[in-house]
Amino acid sequence: MDKNYNTDETFLARWISGELSEAERVAFEKTEAYKQFDIINKESQLLAGPDIDTEAALKLVTLKLQEQQKKPKIIRLWYAVAASIVILISLGTFLNSSKTHITGIGEKTHITLSDGSKVHLNANSSVSYKRFFWLGNKEVNLRGEAYFSVEKGDGFTVNTSKGHISVLGTQFNIKDRNELEVKCYEGKVSFIKSANASKTYILTSGMQVNVNDEHIYEGHFNHETPNWKDGISKFVNQPLSKVLEELTYIYPITFKTNSINTDRLFSGSFTHNNLNTALQTTLVPMGITYKKSPTSNVIILSE
Repeated sequence: MDKNYNTDETFLARWISGELSEAERVAFEKTEAYKQFDIINKESQLLAGPDIDTEAALKLVTLKLQEQQKKPKIIRLWYAVAASIVILISLGTFLNSSKTHITGIGEKTHITLSDGSKVHLNANSSVSYKRFFWLGNKEVNLRGEAYFSVEKGDGFTVNTSKGHISVLGTQFNIKDRNELEVKCYEGKVSFIKSANASKTYILTSGMQVNVNDEHIYEGHFNHETPNWKDGISKFVNQPLSKVLEELTYIYPITFKTNSINTDRLFSGSFTHNNLNTALQTTLVPMGITYKKSPTSNVIILSE
């Protein structure tokens, strides 16, 4: 082939349009340059947006190939720099990665953080935080329920779906389910719904705040530790729907409630270590009968 992509300005255009002779095409496909030209041509066909000047791009690669032949040391240096950038990006991603703890239905776990603070994670919950350099930014993300015992020191923040809780050293419980509940057992915590919220709520020992999509309620309590840490769930004038929901966090069951009123209020408790006992103590006092589906973990309720 007398003319090729280096000597014939029309060569690449004719190749793209399929106008090369059979001899030209066969000879071209045997060259090392063909692989790069072929990649550019194929990728350009996938790009959306304005028309791509494919021929210009291919000519640019031709120029680069010629430069490679003249400056091999510079090209090798460029490859080394590119490899270093990839390593640095990968390292940065790894150093900024998070560590996550997850509990399933009926599971609980204890976590000790780098500063000695402890997290007691309730069932069906998760907590995550930075894997490295956490001491410089003590920020924890919680979904579900957890009891925190925080060591005194620099600021400690817990992010939930409905707001942020900040502390300096204290013990508190956060329950982030359909609603958010924050209870302070020792020391002081602050709650703010969002970064631009106009009010910050300060809680001391025995104070709590409850948050739903529309309202924030402040209140008090008088127990020393969360009941769930003792393997019990307690309720005072709570809709039965919430009680049934809590049961599904502790036991691998679901409820069929079509024939009962789940808005009725319940006061009482259930244990976390025996399903039959838990069902009897919650449903029987409400006049509700139940039976388990023979083929699944569905509990069918009726009045």
